[in-house]
Amino acid sequence: RLAAAAHIVAPRMLCARSPASVPRVVSRAFSAPRRASTRAARRSSARFLARASAVPPARERVASLESRATTRAMAPRAPARSRSRSSARARASSGGADDAAARYGLANAERGVALRWLPTFLTLLRVAAVPLLAAVYYSDLTNAAPIAGTMFIGAAITDWLDGYLARRLKASSAFGAFLDPVADKLMVAASLCLLCTHAPRGVAAWAVAVPSIVIIGREITMSALREWCAAKGGEAHAAVKVNNLGKYKTATQMVALSVLLLVRDGSDFFANGAHDALLVRGGVWCLWISAALALISLWVYMSGVIGIMLKSDD
Repeated sequence: RLAAAAHIVAPRMLCARSPASVPRVVSRAFSAPRRASTRAARRSSARFLARASAVPPARERVASLESRATTRAMAPRAPARSRSRSSARARASSGGADDAAARYGLANAERGVALRWLPTFLTLLRVAAVPLLAAVYYSDLTNAAPIAGTMFIGAAITDWLDGYLARRLKASSAFGAFLDPVADKLMVAASLCLLCTHAPRGVAAWAVAVPSIVIIGREITMSALREWCAAKGGEAHAAVKVNNLGKYKTATQMVALSVLLLVRDGSDFFANGAHDALLVRGGVWCLWISAALALISLWVYMSGVIGIMLKSDD
């Protein structure tokens, strides 16, 4: 057994890659005792010697690897092709503004930044127009009321325009989303107060004051309700999204206020005074319809939120 193991271990030790593998070779040779004949042991040793002779020495292998590395380092590199999509995206995310300025010109890049601020600028104009509207309405100008009505119509147009531009230019912002409803409510509340203090000719004060109180009260209630639902989140926040009743209320409200502001002075503005009463009556009816829609929409919102409020109390 010792002789057979020696014939097996000796060639394997010659083929060992490192000295650390010698104990492993010896342990494998003695772990499973073999009862092979001397001829079989010699055959196995001859086979291992043949394998060892076929493997090049370590120095030759190292020299071959070094020569290959040197050849690759000295070889000329091919020109770099177009960058991949990932590198292009990384370049766009890191220096998108610089690339835009270099490609389209600095003036175009600055114009793009200005356009992104255009919706917010229009909203700020509506806020600034509120005190100007009151000053014109109470002024001694010849056509003070028509000018005030034209200003209100312009504010209503910019209310639609800033939302359209924000979607078109993808320039929505948290500040704009906060300021837009504030500007709308300020303009509407200011116009209602102006009409209550100086109603159109031939209109009783209560005919304008009652729907004005309903509309302003509804807006205050909805502001508080939306604030609570935003803090609650989830189902409560989804229950106060704008519905069709709210849109109809806003449309009739804009029509009523525009007409009543324009015809406050009656025949002083229109050439034919026979149409004054019809326009004033139509404006008052639109105001009352807007107040009714305000109450109905408030009831719809409250009915959807009241259950959530009761659950939160439990």
